[in-house]
Amino acid sequence: MEENENKEQQVNEEAKKDESKNDFKEETVKTAKEVKETIKNVNLKEDAKATTGFITEMIKRPLVRLKEIAEDKENKDFHYAIILVLVWVISIGVVYISKDYSFDRFFHYFGRNILGLLKTIIAPLASLIVLSSAVYFVNKDNKKSFVTIFTAMTAASIPTIVAEILSLLRLVSSSIIKVLNPISSFCSAITIIFTFFAIKAICGEEDNTKFLKTFILVEAIYYIAYLIISYLEIYI
Repeated sequence: MEENENKEQQVNEEAKKDESKNDFKEETVKTAKEVKETIKNVNLKEDAKATTGFITEMIKRPLVRLKEIAEDKENKDFHYAIILVLVWVISIGVVYISKDYSFDRFFHYFGRNILGLLKTIIAPLASLIVLSSAVYFVNKDNKKSFVTIFTAMTAASIPTIVAEILSLLRLVSSSIIKVLNPISSFCSAITIIFTFFAIKAICGEEDNTKFLKTFILVEAIYYIAYLIISYLEIYI
């Protein structure tokens, strides 16, 4: 009797694993299609202006907007996330190049360090994907699409993105770094707070004490991934 129960339990566990794998495959295909469709319809000039308004809304009422994004099944704000990631990647790339080379000598040295540049600009996107994946797998009771989670995580990262854009000012004067460093640290702290409430909205958990365990689990998964990915010299 006990042996039959154990076999049945194993069968159920395997079925759940297979179901989880199938769900992940379907979600991956769905996400790829949505990303492709959104990128195809992006109008850089118009969407760039609209993204500025989106950032303003996030500054004025961040918790409300994060909740709206988490509950939006149509992912209306996803194109903003794509623009923000694009700006983030470009800003990081420009700062990386300006640290090591002067622009007039850039093309001469470019071939020597192209891999380092690629790893640097991949890092922010990899960071968002890893964090979104951790939230997706932890959030079993209140399933959201990966695109919804990714959009929320990108919106929560707006302070960090703004700090990265401001870091371009170092191209004008290197002495401004003294001002930029504390601003960057402050923005990083705000991003963590935004991320906390973004994940909370996605999980639909009202109790802060219960949710804190979920948040710690997500962060633990993220930093385990960070350690693994860092061996590739990609620092998310």
